[in-house]
Amino acid sequence: MNEYSSSSALKALSKGQLFGNYGTVIGIFLIHILFTLPLNFMISPISNVSMELYYALVLLVNLFSGFFIAGEALVYLKIACHERPSIRDLFYYFQGPYTEKGTKVVRIQLILSAVSVFCTMPYTYVGLVLQKEMIDHLTTDPASMELPFNPVLFLVYTILLVAGCFIQIFVNLLLSQVFYLMLDFPEYSGPELLRLAPKLIKGHKARLFYVMLSFFPLILLCVLSCGIGYLWVYPYIQTTYANFYLDLVQKRNPNSLS
Repeated sequence: MNEYSSSSALKALSKGQLFGNYGTVIGIFLIHILFTLPLNFMISPISNVSMELYYALVLLVNLFSGFFIAGEALVYLKIACHERPSIRDLFYYFQGPYTEKGTKVVRIQLILSAVSVFCTMPYTYVGLVLQKEMIDHLTTDPASMELPFNPVLFLVYTILLVAGCFIQIFVNLLLSQVFYLMLDFPEYSGPELLRLAPKLIKGHKARLFYVMLSFFPLILLCVLSCGIGYLWVYPYIQTTYANFYLDLVQKRNPNSLS
């Protein structure tokens, strides 16, 4: 049986595949940001809206972003298959027939977004309560140099934060291959793809998580460069993920997916 490629091998392969494509993928990344980042800023938690309305807006923005995420899957899968991507590929799922393509994106992204909301809402609510306590204390006693500390609430916040992050990471790993599968198996429905994705990644979630962690030093450098380095690092990461998918699907025993 063929051995799966190592993280370093996948990354080296991705570097070579990106040569000659960086201009296109950087443009695609900037267009994606241009369409989605302003919406995220508009619904920032600092806005004077209720938490329920905020998360409803988050859900809508995430659904919209799903079309670009699915389009990027096509872009980087093309690169991994040694094909030339185009900016038009980013808008692949905005094109008709909508009932055959767009509906799948909505169903899949709805599940992913709902999990994100479920994981973040509890600790966000407790965090807002802690914040309110501090504001109320400063309002009633502005001369005080001590901030109130509620150890029980802080412990609850920490537990909810850790649990929420763990669940979200696990689900994201579990469904990480779903958009690639949607491209390779267009005849499958949204629910069928959501059932197939965990079967494909079974036994390889830790390997994918290791690949993700291996990019942490580069991401840290991007932060230090005020995000400019991300123009090159993001395509590198996404191409590596696409190669991970191809490595997985090509070497996986078909009987294990039935």
